[in-house]
This record gives sequence, structure tokens and C-alpha cells, in this order.
Amino acid sequence: MLEGVKNICFRGSLSSCNYSCSYCSFAKRGPRKTELMKDKACLSRVCDFIDTTSFTNQISIFLTPHGEGLIHPHYVEAIARLALSPKCRYISCQTNLSFDSDAFIKSLIAAKVDLSKVKLWATCHPGMISIDEFVSKVNQLKASIDLCVGIVAIPEELHNVFELRKRLPKDIYMWINAMKRAKTKYTDSQIKTLIQADPLFPNELQKFRVQPGCCHAGTDSVYINANGDVFPCHINKNRLFNIYRNSSPVLPFQCDKRFCDCYLAYSHRTDSNLERIFGDYTPVRIPNKKEIEALFLDVDGTITDESGAVSEKAIEQIRFLKDKIRIYLVTALPLHIAMKKCNRIKSFISGGVFANGGQIVDFGLHYRQIVSLEKEVLEAVSDIPQIKVYKENDSVYKLSAFSKHIPPYIKSDSRLKLTYERNLVSINSNSASKLEGIRKICMKNGFCEDKVFVMGNSMNDLEMICHFENSAATIDSKCRALKEQAGYILNSEHLAIFVKT
Repeated sequence: MLEGVKNICFRGSLSSCNYSCSYCSFAKRGPRKTELMKDKACLSRVCDFIDTTSFTNQISIFLTPHGEGLIHPHYVEAIARLALSPKCRYISCQTNLSFDSDAFIKSLIAAKVDLSKVKLWATCHPGMISIDEFVSKVNQLKASIDLCVGIVAIPEELHNVFELRKRLPKDIYMWINAMKRAKTKYTDSQIKTLIQADPLFPNELQKFRVQPGCCHAGTDSVYINANGDVFPCHINKNRLFNIYRNSSPVLPFQCDKRFCDCYLAYSHRTDSNLERIFGDYTPVRIPNKKEIEALFLDVDGTITDESGAVSEKAIEQIRFLKDKIRIYLVTALPLHIAMKKCNRIKSFISGGVFANGGQIVDFGLHYRQIVSLEKEVLEAVSDIPQIKVYKENDSVYKLSAFSKHIPPYIKSDSRLKLTYERNLVSINSNSASKLEGIRKICMKNGFCEDKVFVMGNSMNDLEMICHFENSAATIDSKCRALKEQAGYILNSEHLAIFVKT
């Protein structure tokens, strides 16, 4: 009856934790011997069930105990056992990282476990552990296994959220859970800063209303409790059947909730778009990182801040990525202006597409191309007042003028490409564009297009965003079409979370 599932969540009878967080609904008492014996038996029994069941797909298994499991040997033993099974795609567990990290890894290695099959969902509880100590454990584990890190956004203690994000490795995704208490509210300013830390935080604030066919819980994914009862997900209390009693499934599938109000529920939804970010690791909140050879970044509004300067966070991110992938700019700015604006990162930049495709440069290849405007075109625009001309070696690659001065015959000229921004318009050759410039650099370097990542913030970036599979629109972008087409919605400081380094 579970042959077709892809993801299984399991929660045993453990109801104790070594932490006592005020906001946590889990039990706040120490474990009893009888409780641990029962939990060990439950965990062993579900492992036996998996061993003796035929699955159509390799499955992921996510252990979600009510309390801390990895301080108990039977959880480590179960993880090793499941990871060794060819039926298992990966095995994960929720944890507060209070276990002995070194001993954990050594136990898995001693059992000859493929560590790439082990994932952890780690939650930081600053009231129980210092952020320094927690991050130290993350760094130790990160060297061997994949993990995500998260924290609850307690409104009065948001400084802990930002401090944790600051101290964590830049390539570790840090999710933020919103407080679920009805009276808890965040200010607009708080929400903005929380999204800067976790670009997916808006999901925590959204009310995902339950509708027929809105999710694949109960089909692709199921939740199994200690006695073997199967439910669609953790919050749905409509039991489907029992894996040990072979009872008939309850059909049709019914959901007894009005809203999906936690990640373990809304991650199953077909309208959450989380699978394009996490892929096979959606249940455990670990990004499916893209193998990228080249990164193309728009400048104004993408890596610059409100003052127009390249932001400190963008500088940190580019510095982190520079030795791992090639970084290019793709901008409406001419080369000399863009490089002056990006002076603090210019040594990290491999070249780029400038002046909306009028200049194409690769410093390492000593490649430089000007896509110039035809002589006849220049004569046609010569009467436009206050027009600004950009040229290199007598080749004009861009014109700029106030939009109110552009006559209709120029707007309809098929030889030209006009790009509007506020009250200005840029005029290029129709054969010049950001997309074509990127494609030329890719061809010169042998970059595969599926290993190129592009990022922008305006309608001027839409063509390249639509073309490349790996694309991002900035969180603050006002261009709805751009956000709808982009694979990701994030800021430059989030790049290392989603790019394999």
C-alpha cells in the first residue's frame, strides 16, 4: 500500500527532550528508561517494515521525533541501517545538534555508510546553546554531511536570527520559522529583514488554504507514527491505514485542516514551488544546489544598495564565490562606468555584457567585441536633442536620451533596440542584447547553458531570465513578469546557498 511513495516521515514514541524551550510544544522532561525501550522497538520495527517492503522508487526517510533523538544510540543505529539500504535515497533526522558530532560521524563511517545519503535538519535554540558553539558543530558536520539550519523568529529576540545567519557558512541554507501563536505579529520592517536572512520566509507568513488536490501528501509522501498508523502528513489526523495490520486504505483522501500552517505540511503543496528549489530534498529543506560554471549579475538594483553602491553583502558573496565560479556583470551601464561603480570587486570580475549588449568583454580571454550602431542609424537620430553618445574606437555602441524626445519613427525603426528606464531610453543596435552577449561569452568559454546562472531585477533582464533555466529575480524587484519567470526569488547574498561550490 506504500509501494508508490517517494518520501516517508516517521515519528516514534520519544516524548522527551534535553532542551526546554519556552516556545516549543514538545515535552520538556528527561527520558525514562521504559520510554526509550519502547521508542527503540518502534524504530526497529519500522526499519524491518522498510526492509521487507518493495518500493517502486528509492525512498527518502525523515525521522521527526518529539524531542532530541540523536543523543540516543538507537537513532544513530537506525540512521546507519537505513542509509545502508539500497531502497533508501537518503535518511534525515531533526536535531538540535546537542549530540557528539565527532562520535556520530565516526559511527557512520565505522558502519561503512555512504555519508552523502545522510542529511540533518538542525535547529538552533539560543536559549539552550550559544550561537558560537552551535555554528562550530555545524562546521564540523558540514565537512562530512549535508544539513540545513533553522531558527524560530521570536519577535523579541530577532538579534539571534541575524547573528546566526551572519556566523553560519555562506553556503548553508538557514530557514526561519515564524511563531505560530495567534497573537504573534511582525512589523513590516521585521519582515523585510527576516526575508533578507531567509528568502523563503514569506512562505511562513502565507495562509495556504486547503483545497481539493492542492498537495501530494498521502500519495508521494506519508507520515507514519509509532504504532504504524499512516497519515497524509504530520498535521492531518485522518488515518489512512496501518502498515502492520494491512488494513484497507481509507478513500477518498480527506484533509481535516483549513490551512497548511507549518513547513512539514505546506512543503507537500503543488502551489508552493518549493520543489524547484529543493528538488528531491524538499522534505528536509536542503537546497538542490546547481552546478554552475558562470554567474552573470546585473548591477543597478541587483548587487547595489539603495545608495547605488555595491552592497557589503554582495561584496562578501562575490568574494566567497570568486575562486569557485567565473563571475561576470551584465548591465545597461557602459564598461568604464560599471567597473568604476564595482571598483571594490573589479578584481573578481571576469568580464561581462555592458551597455545592454553593446560591449562584450572577457578579460581572461582578452576578448572584446563592440556591437555598433550603423552609420545610417546615427544619421537618423542626430536630430534628437540632448542625446548622449557612447563610443569606443569611433564605434558607437549606445545612445541615451530622454524618452520624451524620442520621435515615433525612431521607436518603430527595426534596426534599433530601445530600452526604457524611468524617463530615459537607451538605444542600441537591434543585434545587441544582454542575452546575446551572455551567449557569446558562453560560446567563447565553452560554458554549458544549463551551468550558467543569471540574476536581474528589471524588465530589461526578462529576456535572459526567460532563456536560462538557472535564473533569479531580486526580492525587491517591481517587475512581476520577471518574478514569475525566474527560477528563484532571492538577493545576491543568498547565491552561495543555491549554487554548488
